[in-house]
Amino acid sequence: MRDKVAFFDASYIPEPNSGCWLWTRGLFKSGYGSLYLNGKSALAHRFAWRLVNGPIPIGLCVLHRCDVRSCVNPNHLFVGTKADNNLDMEIKGRARKRGIRGEKNHLAKLTENDVFEIKKKLACGERQIDIANAYYVTKTTICDIAHSRSWRGDR
Repeated sequence: MRDKVAFFDASYIPEPNSGCWLWTRGLFKSGYGSLYLNGKSALAHRFAWRLVNGPIPIGLCVLHRCDVRSCVNPNHLFVGTKADNNLDMEIKGRARKRGIRGEKNHLAKLTENDVFEIKKKLACGERQIDIANAYYVTKTTICDIAHSRSWRGDR
């Protein structure tokens, strides 16, 4: 056990302003600390929890109060369900925004004004492929607008 504690203590640096203990060894692409335990990769914050609090109850996750993925400070960690984690993300504004429509969606290539103009062009009989080329979108996008599968709202 002493070896694990020594390994852990040599694997982070305290961040004085937040109180986070930042993992200095490997990180997963997600930003969470990584280490190898018994030949398998593991999450460093889960290791920290087990070191201080014992086993993680079955079906529970180890969550961060501080929202710093590389933090392994046991005082910043708590256990909860996946639903608790999702609620925590939503409350803190970290949840992905799904279902954002129209030009408020960061992936939108068209504005509401563009769609209004496209619908006018469609009503005048312009070819969908020509409209698509003019707006640098696919013919499928124009077809979806024509059949109200996207951009349903009219002015």
